[in-house]
Amino acid sequence: MTPEHRLDGADNGSTTASRTQAIPRTTEEEEREAAIRRGEERERAAAQGGPRPNDGGVARTWASVAAWAFQALAENVRDYAIFLMDPNGVIVFWGEGARLMKWWSKDQAEGGHLRMLYLPGGSQDGTAEEHLDDARERGEYTGEGERVRPDGSTFWAGVTLTALRDEDGTLLGFAKVTRDLTARRAADALLQAASAAAESARADAVAASAAKSGFLATISHEIRTPLNAILGYQDLLELEVDGPLTPAQRRHLERARASGRHLLGLVNEVLDFSRIDADREPVSRSTFQVGDAVRGALELVLPQARARQIAITDAVIGSAAGLSAVGDEPRVRQILVNLLANAIKFTAPRDAGPSRVIVSAGTAKEPTADVQATAEGPWVYIRVEDTGPGIPREQLRAVFEPFVQGDMTLTREHGGTGLGLAISRRLARLMGGDITVNSEPELGSTFFLWLPAAPAESLATGGLRGHGPGSSPHDRGDTTEEWPGGAKELPTVLQRIGDALLAELERIMREFVARVLSDPEMPSAHGTSIHLVEDHVATFIADVAVTLASVRLDDDEPSDAVRDGSAVQRVLARRHGAQRARLGWAEREVRREFVILEEELGAAVRRRLPRLRVGPSPESDQGEAGRAMVYLHQAIAIAEGLSLESHGAQHARADAVARD
Repeated sequence: MTPEHRLDGADNGSTTASRTQAIPRTTEEEEREAAIRRGEERERAAAQGGPRPNDGGVARTWASVAAWAFQALAENVRDYAIFLMDPNGVIVFWGEGARLMKWWSKDQAEGGHLRMLYLPGGSQDGTAEEHLDDARERGEYTGEGERVRPDGSTFWAGVTLTALRDEDGTLLGFAKVTRDLTARRAADALLQAASAAAESARADAVAASAAKSGFLATISHEIRTPLNAILGYQDLLELEVDGPLTPAQRRHLERARASGRHLLGLVNEVLDFSRIDADREPVSRSTFQVGDAVRGALELVLPQARARQIAITDAVIGSAAGLSAVGDEPRVRQILVNLLANAIKFTAPRDAGPSRVIVSAGTAKEPTADVQATAEGPWVYIRVEDTGPGIPREQLRAVFEPFVQGDMTLTREHGGTGLGLAISRRLARLMGGDITVNSEPELGSTFFLWLPAAPAESLATGGLRGHGPGSSPHDRGDTTEEWPGGAKELPTVLQRIGDALLAELERIMREFVARVLSDPEMPSAHGTSIHLVEDHVATFIADVAVTLASVRLDDDEPSDAVRDGSAVQRVLARRHGAQRARLGWAEREVRREFVILEEELGAAVRRRLPRLRVGPSPESDQGEAGRAMVYLHQAIAIAEGLSLESHGAQHARADAVARD
């Protein structure tokens, strides 16, 4: 049996080789192989001095085919002007493309010298004779310049002039190809003019900005000098140097002093802005602790908050207070005062209880996408969050512009120059950081101050005071306090739990957001932005923590602080449910969210308070701790119920609008 007829598949090597050779070649591959062989044959023939192999009479017919091909090309190509000249530069063939571009007819051009196309004395790139000489010597000339049409008009031409020689090197003539570059040159001129205009405008803007800054600085200084004198004379009047004041006169004086101080503050803002704008405001960089800057800022704004009945929660306690950043601490305090003052000013008190402003801090390896900072991470951020009216999305960028306020009407309720946020952002960027904002109407605003973390403190120690190598358990705040037999009043378990929640606030938020964004039972949350998921959850947690610290389990009636905190929590919960409905979350997803939140709160308490030893006995500790955790569970349950109620109402309103 021959190999090709074997049925057991045991073909030998010769059979395999024959089958491989039998694979058909494509016509394209055959043509490439033939070209390679043809080239090798011609190279061998040329090396041996013999005649060049003639394949199918190509050599005999080449001259006539080439001449026909050139004529067809020159007559039919429209984007290029193609023509031929003899060795003296006299035009002997003028294509149709040349006529269309240069406007000279065939009868006019043929027999004329190349110089007829040039300006008197030559074009920008030289004379016709120079170009012919270049092509004769170098083989080719390329360049750009104006060429003349029969009516005297010109166009900008890009030319290639090639010398044509036979096999012996004898010059047969010249071929020239021309492109019309007028449109491209005009576009280049427009771009250059636009660039020059932009550069001139930039220089004018820089000069105008410098003049404006100088003017503002001069005017501010000139106003501040007599204003300080006026305030000084008011102080003398208050001291009754020239005699006693009547009660009515004292009231008038106090109003005048308040107006003077307000005007002085405005003048100082304008002066600060002009100095920063002119790069004349020095900003130092040193290591400082966030807690110190926050406490200093809060001391300055607390009277304003009390006057407006706005509750301020300082969540920068414990570990967060020890975060170390790099910057100018007095300038950081100035920025925080501005952010806090704005939050207090634009957050209106509520009938059902006080509104709230919360300050917290944390760390991040990478800032959010909207941060435009020059320093490198890691980062420390300070967050100022309020429950005010919020800022419309289209106004978020504008709030950082100089002399811009959220309400620019003549009847606006709040005064000011509109420079506070502009100054604050510029100061932050001078320190290598930035200020960003997240806000939604009716949900409030959250401002973030980003600063570079201090390497030695924030990296080696994890950013926390007392958490580095060699720190003692007492420094870390996780020792067990012994009951001293009434020597002093120790914090209750509720207070300890409230403090633990505030100390763990940033970690709670990170874990909560990460779980919500990835939870398989919450598909609607996947892809939602972080600030929408946070949705004042930090404010809610801080409020729960503050309320816990104010609860006395043996009191029959809740205190004012507890009632106020509960009112704020109710407002936040209702807003939260409505916001989740607008995002398209289902009711089961809202329920799941609160389960995650309660789990994270419990985990935070266990981390911070692994041993609840504040009472006279372990039994009393556990009893009080149990009641505290029950209260925490009830607060979450109430908030969940209010959120679900608001969630359903929002859906009902949306359905009613859709039906209408």
